[in-house]
Amino acid sequence: MTGRILRASDYQRMPWKNGGGTTTEIWKSASPAGEMLWRLSIADVASDGPFSKFHGIDRWIMVVSGKGMELTIEGLGAKRLDRPFEPLFFPGDAKTDCRLIDGPIRDFNFMIARSFGRGTLHVSQLTAGMAAPLGENTAAIHVLAGNAAIETNDIQELAAGDTWIAEQPGKVKLTREASLAVISIEAVTSA
Repeated sequence: MTGRILRASDYQRMPWKNGGGTTTEIWKSASPAGEMLWRLSIADVASDGPFSKFHGIDRWIMVVSGKGMELTIEGLGAKRLDRPFEPLFFPGDAKTDCRLIDGPIRDFNFMIARSFGRGTLHVSQLTAGMAAPLGENTAAIHVLAGNAAIETNDIQELAAGDTWIAEQPGKVKLTREASLAVISIEAVTSA
């Protein structure tokens, strides 16, 4: 498995139209027509308010810093996210309102077009000296805290905030001590 490393210093930050925060886009995979297939981002949420709707998109979100937020999601009710690194899955096209628990927060987002595939986000905790092999469906790894080393054909070092994007299927091994967001994608096959 080969891949590329994206450094935190290279990400683009964009203000929201409603002024309630900013989004830092980490990665966006698009179709030849320019439609989003999947995306990773970090949002700095400064105030309460509605989430943007993303039609045909499934979404994973988790708080990475701050006291947390409560989301009221159409069809799912109220969901409290007040612990770091605990992912929540919900439809991106559901009406969603956010209430901050105690001040601004930062969250990590993974979005995937349903027409493209199914995705999962889970957090992996590595301890010093531990190696964690990852499956062939691993599409990306984002270092939430600590440092990680990706062992493919060579060893590549990642610091907190860095992201590794898979370019070819295969297996990868992680070592070091870190908290990692691991994104897996199973593409939809057409009949």
